[in-house]
Amino acid sequence: MAGEDTDLETRAVQGDVAAFGQLIRQFDRQLRSVVWSVVGRQLSVDDVMQAAYEKAFISLGSFNQRSSMKTWLHTICYRTALDQLRYEKQRRHEDIDTISNDADGFSTSDAALNAIELERLFSGLSPDHRVLMMLTAGLGFTVDETSEILGVSRGTAASRISRARAKLREENVV
Repeated sequence: MAGEDTDLETRAVQGDVAAFGQLIRQFDRQLRSVVWSVVGRQLSVDDVMQAAYEKAFISLGSFNQRSSMKTWLHTICYRTALDQLRYEKQRRHEDIDTISNDADGFSTSDAALNAIELERLFSGLSPDHRVLMMLTAGLGFTVDETSEILGVSRGTAASRISRARAKLREENVV
């Protein structure tokens, strides 16, 4: 699988749109998880993903292969989500998710229950701590990979992860 990923990365960097699309489909679920952990609302996730994928495609020529395409895409999605969060803080309006959730009521499907549980677990965390927990505990990234995605030193990432875990323990979540 690793050789196949490398081949896809090479083809994507060379401008193969189909290869880029295949990589996006391969990583989409994980990328969406990271974005959701930053913005916290499904409606915003779709907007962020569209913008991030456009940025990634436009920037393919500058991908330097010092890290994997997977890490590079996570970095773009994370930074695009932060941009969206800053933009939304400036606008300060009631979002459509709140309105539609009030109207729809609760679903009993497993997906809805999982989303509610995840929201409960993450509700006491800041966006920074949510993304750290999603990257490490949720998606299995190492501290080194997480520090690269977030653009911070390894020590900073490790201490922030430790603080996020301590916050969850304070809330009796873990």
